Formats: sequence, structure tokens, C-alpha cells
Amino acid sequence: MKFISFIEKLLISVFGLFLMSLGISLAIRSHLGITPISCPPYVFSHYFTNWTLGQLTVGMHITMIIAQVIILRKEFQKSQYFQIVVSFLFGFLIDFSMFLTKGLEASTYIMQIVFVLIGSFLVAIGIIFEVTPKLLYLAGDGLMITVARVLKRPFGQIKIAFDVTLVLFSVISGYLLLNGIVGVREGTVISAILIGFIIGKLNPLLGPVITRYLERNTKHKEQIKGYNIVTIGRELGSGGREIGQKLANKLGWKFIDRQFIKEAIEKSGLNSEFIEKKDQQMTKGEMLLRYISMDNIFNDENLSDDDRLFITQSKIIKEAGEEGNCVIVGRCADVVLDDCPNCFNIFVSADLDFAKKRVADEFHMTEEEAVEYIKKTNELRHNHYNYYTGRNWGEASRYDMYIKSSKIGIDKAVEAVYNAIKQDK
Repeated sequence: MKFISFIEKLLISVFGLFLMSLGISLAIRSHLGITPISCPPYVFSHYFTNWTLGQLTVGMHITMIIAQVIILRKEFQKSQYFQIVVSFLFGFLIDFSMFLTKGLEASTYIMQIVFVLIGSFLVAIGIIFEVTPKLLYLAGDGLMITVARVLKRPFGQIKIAFDVTLVLFSVISGYLLLNGIVGVREGTVISAILIGFIIGKLNPLLGPVITRYLERNTKHKEQIKGYNIVTIGRELGSGGREIGQKLANKLGWKFIDRQFIKEAIEKSGLNSEFIEKKDQQMTKGEMLLRYISMDNIFNDENLSDDDRLFITQSKIIKEAGEEGNCVIVGRCADVVLDDCPNCFNIFVSADLDFAKKRVADEFHMTEEEAVEYIKKTNELRHNHYNYYTGRNWGEASRYDMYIKSSKIGIDKAVEAVYNAIKQDK
């Protein structure tokens, strides 16, 4: 069984490498510039014409493996030498993909852009397939992980610096060897932004599907009949927390709210001031930057503080879910417990007039200030949820019950959820 599992992981990872190579070849056929990681070998392929792009890619990756050995020295694990095999495989796949796309030509600028977009999509999907089985990784990823570990910096920061360095190196090499810029154009910028964005959107959806397939033969414990967990997503001012508290009291269940999670996280060593500032909050600018950097797709050891916060909260939520008989408010709990059939997910919204009065009273604001605070907070929650789950925050079809508290009131909302759970028993 272990051998079969290994073969399945290997095939999925190799399929990912093939998609990546195909995406790179389409970007090359666009003549609008290629992904940063492929820029150096592409430049050298125009100077060393007796070498193929795939062969030069292997050479670059071998250089990166040597760099890892120099940096890590005795800490370099023997298993990491397997990157050499992956490098040769990836080089072969790039040459094979270049052969497959040989007859493709983008005759117009629009078609060139289309090639870049399709190429970026294939690279992004390929990365998800490559990384999810946690079996293979390319030397470029290995070097970035190594540098992140040594410098104790988040992977995403290192990746951005790494990509910029490769592009600058390619520009300088192009001028020195070919008297001009080769392989670096608007397509390079588009792919650098788009690949991370696509991964950010699709990885939370596609990654679990791949994982479930690979773990399909794993025995799972028998689930308890009926619902014993309630998760509550809520807009600010809708009374979602109050509904959760009253529901927990009525059921006699544990109430997992912000204070409980905050205290548990503080015990794990995370800074409480940071938690207060960043809990369930992400600006659009932060979300875009983190999509570009692919901050948490390659490595679990060198995470940003935001990712550490989310992962710690998720662990607490999963532990509570295993115990059952709890009501959990916010923090993407509906998705964290996505595989739990005993989980009843609700979302609470409210009309603005209803919400602003509650927020104004709770935070001692004017109603005008409350309106701005509601809009800002809901946007930050929306960005946070969408980034970490790949789903749309508050989308009614994704919940077992959608409640408009401004229409039925807090107490009736509690009764509605309570009755739904009791009827299932």
C-alpha cells in the first residue's frame, strides 16, 4: 500500500512538473517575456545556442543545489540530493513541451497576451500538483526554503527578493552577452503577479481534493450521528457573537470566541498586540502582495506571522471540533472543519440601520463613524476569509443556514438554529 501511495504521489507531482513546463513553453511562444525563474536559462539559450533550454535549466538548478550545500554544509540532508533527479526530469519536460508547442505562434498582440495568461494558469496549477503531495520540489524552491530558514524570514519575502534578483541578473546578462534585454517584458510582470494570484484562489480548493484522493484509503473514526458543532460567520453588527453565546448556553456547549482563541494563542508564544491588530483582518494590498509571494504554499517552517496566526487558530478549532459540542465564531471555522459532517455552518448578516446602531452602542461611536467602521471591518474580514479559503465570504449557498438578524431578531435566530440542530438528532 505504501508503494502504491508513493507511485500516486510521484505521478501527481510529475504531472505538475509537466503542466509547469507546458506553461513556460507557452510563455516563451508569446515573445512577451517569461516567468522569473526561467529568465536566466532563456537568456543563456540565446548565447549558448548548442544547448537547449531544458539543459540550461538543469544547469541552473544544479548550481542552486550546490548553493544549498554551501549554505547548509553538514545540515544538508542526503534526501535533498533527490533535487538533482527532479532537475533533470524538469529539464527534459521543458524540452518536450517546447517540442509540443513548436508550431504555435502568436500572430497578434492579443494572442501574445492570451499565451501569457494560459501559460501562467498552467504554471500555477502545475505548482499546486507539484507541491501538494509533498514529495518533490525543484532546486529553486529548495534554495529559497534554505535561505528563508537561515535568515529566519518568511518564505514569501525571500521569494519576492529571489524573483527580483533573477530578473535583474537576466537583464544584466542580456546586455552583456546579447546587447539587449531578452526574455524580460510585460509578460514577466504579468506572470509574476498572476501565478501567485491563481494559486491563492485555487490552492484552497484544488489542494484538499488532491489530498483527499491520496488519503482516501486512510481509516477515519466513525462520526457521531447528528450535529455537535456550530460555526458562525458574521458581519459586524449583526449580532453573530451574541447569537453564538446564547446558542451555546441553550445547548450546554462550549463557546469558542475571540477571547478563548486569543488566550490559547498567547500560550503558544504569539504576540498579543499582533493578534489584536491582525486577527481576521487583511487589506486588499496585503492580499495582493501575499498572492504574489505565495507566502505559505511551499514551506511550513518559515511562515509569516499572519500565517502562523491562522495556522495556530486552525489547530485550536480542529482540536475543539474533535471534542465536539461547541459553537465557534469566525476565523474561517466552516472551512477549517470542512471535512466534518457533524458541523452545522451558519452566516449572520444584518441591514445597515440595524448594524450601525449596535456598533455605535458597543464601541461608543456616532452612527456615521459606525457605518465607516462596519464597512472597513467587513472588507478586512472578506479579504482574510477569501485569501485563506479560496471561497467567498458570506456566499449564502455555502452555508447550511443564512440568517438576517435584522429581520427576525437575535432570540429568534437562536431558536432557528437550535431547532435545526435538534431536529437532526
